[in-house]
Amino acid sequence: MKTNKWALRQLFNIPRLLILSAILIIAACSKSNNGTTVTPTGYANVAVINASPTSSMYSVYSDTSNIYSGNTISYGGATGVNGGSPYEVVTSGSHAIKLSSNGTTYPLDTTLNLNANSYYSVFAYDTAVGSGNLKTLVLNDNLSVPANGNAEVRFVNLSPNSSALNVWLINADTTMKDTTALNNIGYVGSSTINTDSLSAFKTITPGTYNVYFNSANTLQNLFATNSTNTVTFTSGKIYTIYSKGYVNGVNGTDSLGLGVIQNY
Repeated sequence: MKTNKWALRQLFNIPRLLILSAILIIAACSKSNNGTTVTPTGYANVAVINASPTSSMYSVYSDTSNIYSGNTISYGGATGVNGGSPYEVVTSGSHAIKLSSNGTTYPLDTTLNLNANSYYSVFAYDTAVGSGNLKTLVLNDNLSVPANGNAEVRFVNLSPNSSALNVWLINADTTMKDTTALNNIGYVGSSTINTDSLSAFKTITPGTYNVYFNSANTLQNLFATNSTNTVTFTSGKIYTIYSKGYVNGVNGTDSLGLGVIQNY
C-alpha cells in the first residue's frame, strides 16, 4: 500500500492554532446525554427574574458585560431561553449582577460570589420608586434530578403588600384531588429570610394543578375572581413558583399574580 506523502504533508501543515480552536469550540458546545448544556469548567449559571411590578424593561449585566445580549426582561420575565433554561453562563468568582433600563443607571447592583458549576436564581422585586433601588433575593439552586419520576417545586412570596401566604396546589388530574399545601410563607422583604429554607424544593406528584393563594388569617382566595392559575408539573422537572404584584392591585393595576420558572 502506498502512502500519500502529499496528503500527510498537507495535514501536518494545518496550523496548530486552528486545530486547538476547533477542539475548544467542540468542547464548549458539548451536550450531556439528557440534552442540557454542560457548563464549561470555571463557569457558573445565573437566572435573573424581574418580579418588580410597574417596573421598566431591564437589560442584565455581569459587571460591564451584557449577559442577556439583545434582550430585556419585563415584569414577570426571566433570562435564558423562552420555554427552556432560564440560566445564563458567566465566569465563576465575584461579580456584580446589574439591571438597567438605559445602560447608565442601575436600580439593581448586587455583588455575588459565584461558585463554578453552581446554579443561582436572582430575583429583583419590590419597586425602585422612592429609594431608586430594587430589592434582591438570591437563591442557590440544587438541580439534582427528582427521584422516582416525581417533580419538585418551591414557592417565594414577592408580593410587597401581602401578609404571610398559604399556597394550595390542587391536582386537577386525579379523582382524589391530591392537594399540596405550602403554609405561612412570608413576604421576603418584610423580615429576616432564611435563604437555605427558601432554596429548598418540595417533592410533588407530576400533573396539572390549580394554584390558589390565601392569607394565613383567612380562607378567601386572593386571586382576582376571573383569574385562572393552572400549572403543569412534568415528571423529572424542577420549578419555582412565586407571587408577584399587589393584593387587590394598586390603582387597579398589577394585581396579585403567579410567576412560574422551570429551573430544570
